[in-house]
This record gives sequence, C-alpha cells and structure tokens, in this order.
Amino acid sequence: MKNIYMSNIEDYLYMFNSKNDNFSAINWVEPIFITMIRAYQNDEQINIFTDSDYLKNMIEKDYKFNKTYSPIEKVQNRNGLDKISTHLTEIMLKNFTELSPADTRDLKNYLQYLFIELMNNVADHAHSSVGGYVMAQYYPRNKKIQFAVADRGIGFLSNLKLKFYINTEEEAIIKALEKGVTATKQTMYGHEKNAGFGLYAMFEILKMTGGRFVIISNNTLIRYQNDSFQSKKLENPWNGAVVAFEFDEANINYDMDYFKRNFLWSEIINDEDEDYF
Repeated sequence: MKNIYMSNIEDYLYMFNSKNDNFSAINWVEPIFITMIRAYQNDEQINIFTDSDYLKNMIEKDYKFNKTYSPIEKVQNRNGLDKISTHLTEIMLKNFTELSPADTRDLKNYLQYLFIELMNNVADHAHSSVGGYVMAQYYPRNKKIQFAVADRGIGFLSNLKLKFYINTEEEAIIKALEKGVTATKQTMYGHEKNAGFGLYAMFEILKMTGGRFVIISNNTLIRYQNDSFQSKKLENPWNGAVVAFEFDEANINYDMDYFKRNFLWSEIINDEDEDYF
C-alpha cells in the first residue's frame, strides 16, 4: 500500500506518466498529491481508477462538510480567489478551538495572505490550460496544516528567464523566493501589480515557524525543512509547477502586524491594496 506524503512525493511522480489511469493500492495521500492528480486528470482528460475511498471522493468532488480538509478548488484567473481563500481559511480555523481572539485573527490573516498569494501566482504566471487546483488540510494528531497548489503550466524558469539571467529550474525557484521577484510586467499605482511577495512571504513565515515546503517545477524539486534546502533533479518530471507548505500549530508566531512591518515592506503601503495584503 502506498503512503504518499509531501516528504516523499518524488517517489510517486511516475504515476503521472503516459496517461496512466491506475492509482490503486493507495493507503494515505496528502493535499499535494490530490491537487496534482486533479490537474493531471484534467490535462490528460482521463478517468482515474483507485480503491482509496478518500481519493475517490476528492476526485469525484464528493466533498463532505465538517471535515478537517477543504474541497478541491480550481484556480483559472484572479476572479473569485478572495472567496476561495476565505473559504479555505474558515475550514482551517474551525480546528483551532483554543486560540485567543487576537491569535485567531492573526492566524486568519496569515492563512488568507498565503492562500491568496499562492493562488495569484497560478492565475498570473502558470499559463496552464487547465488552471490550477488547490486544497488545504488540518491534521489533528500532528496539529499541522498543509496547503498545496498544482498546475500544468510552463513552470518557473520559462517565466523568470524573461527578466533575470537564469538557466535552470533550480535557479528559477531559488530566485522566486527572494523579496520582490516577479515575472509580471503589469503595474498599479507605480508598483508592479504582483509585488513578488507570495513565495518570499511563504518562505519567511515558514522560517519563522519551523515549517516546511516543497516546490516542483518541471524536472526539479526543491525541499525546505529543518532550516535547510534540498534540490533534486526528477527522474519523472512534472509538467508544470507545484507548491506545498505545512507548518505546526505549536510553532506559529501569530503577530501578523509585526511580520508585515518587518518582512514585507519598509515603507507605508496601503493595507487595502490586494496585491500587498
């Protein structure tokens, strides 16, 4: 039986090769795999066969309310992303029953910020004919949240090499984690419309909270955990990009105002501008 986690996702990328439709003998899957299988299924236009009731329910959109996981949501453009982000956040927050009102508010801000920024990246940069798929899950036993988004687009290198001198997917992923890096050419009020805070903010929050992430772009996987990076060239490349992160409840620093002041910007920016927060 296959147990598929964010920590071993590269071992199961072979399942997305050559219109494979057999996803049997799966015992456990995390959101990263579920978002990938939905993007793959839509891209290849195939039916998926599995004996995992959980995976089957998610593929068939038979979502059960009052669960610790969200339904799979599709991201095609920026329209409706605020609603999706709010819905995902509400589902996650109902699991945090012992937080103070102030901590609950700040955690809500963290989650909504991360969800909307990572979905904006798909909407603006993926160039994926099937869009992207997102979901989140809270694990009560480990007290952690995992969020994942997967698309079947062009990946990081094709986007960033238009503005930066980079030659590999690994260089592109690392570059995308820097503050203010974006491939967009759109502007709003003199600023680039996508301010390049999405992956940078994710990285800073996860460093601060002892969290983890996996980024896949075509033939390359970058993993961050235990304050260090690991890069892998993939034997079975993924056509597009995947971003998944998780952090533990016990390690979260909930002071969102402190984070915005000290990590996102050093000048006064209108907080109501959706591109900043």
